[in-house]
Amino acid sequence: MPNWLIDLIEQHSTIVLFRHVFPDMDALGSQLGFSLWLKNRYPQKQIYCLGQNNSLSDKLGFQMDEVTEDVLKDSLGIILDTSNASRVDDQRFTLCKQTCRIDHHVQVESFCDQEWIDDHASATCEMLALYFDHIQAYLPKQSAQLIYEGLIADNIRFTISTVREQTYDAAKYLYSQGVDVIEAERVNFNSSLLDYQYETLVRKHATVSNKFMYAIIDQKEYEEAGLTFSQAKEKVYVLSGIDEIEIWALFTQMEDGIHYSASLRSRTIPIRDVAVEYHGGGHECASGIKNLTLDQVHEIIDILSKRS
Repeated sequence: MPNWLIDLIEQHSTIVLFRHVFPDMDALGSQLGFSLWLKNRYPQKQIYCLGQNNSLSDKLGFQMDEVTEDVLKDSLGIILDTSNASRVDDQRFTLCKQTCRIDHHVQVESFCDQEWIDDHASATCEMLALYFDHIQAYLPKQSAQLIYEGLIADNIRFTISTVREQTYDAAKYLYSQGVDVIEAERVNFNSSLLDYQYETLVRKHATVSNKFMYAIIDQKEYEEAGLTFSQAKEKVYVLSGIDEIEIWALFTQMEDGIHYSASLRSRTIPIRDVAVEYHGGGHECASGIKNLTLDQVHEIIDILSKRS
């Protein structure tokens, strides 16, 4: 556990929390959950969460803050769940007086003054929970709830290869702080009728090549279904859980109507190197790429089909 984290926090009167673009529940859970603990522990400090508002933050009932550059210049910036500087949602993090990073992705670059990286953790929220347990912190119930929701979202209910004994220790600690596990399940895994209908569309587009399944979705299709790009690209999970399939991927056309994002998933076969080759990244069995041409999409399909 990093001894420097609490020292940095106590040295600054203003703390600004950042996370990655197109945030998932681990990114928002760690950012918002951490911020609520900070506000409770240090009511005299100014605490801000930056980044674009999105459908998930709206669902959680939070609005991101707005701050001036002058505020940033005298602040501690904490970057959560973000592996690359270019993926930080609000590039003004570089203006912060000091920066630190807490992340569970494989380290590809260092871009903060202090960094705590644990790529064996199943989620950044797991790291936070273990840290709070270590310092015997009291978490407000809403803070614990958000961090737990991020934990089970990223490790898909404790079912991925990075789940370890400490993952359950983290969950146990969060549960002791008042987590509602039924609510966490609803937030993460319930679908609206609109989502259900769109997920059916994704499955209809699914193509199987060897032990690889993929779907390519155009902008017009998800917009006609009433979804935004950020909502549509998260639906890769609807291609999972099939006995005969080892690797699956969802390619979603981006808002420019030209390029595609790729969400790559695997049961056990490493796929991160494929993402890195196309300027993406992530974990060994769960990675993402942005700004792909359609030709590159088909190149990746060919690579993953052969690998499966």
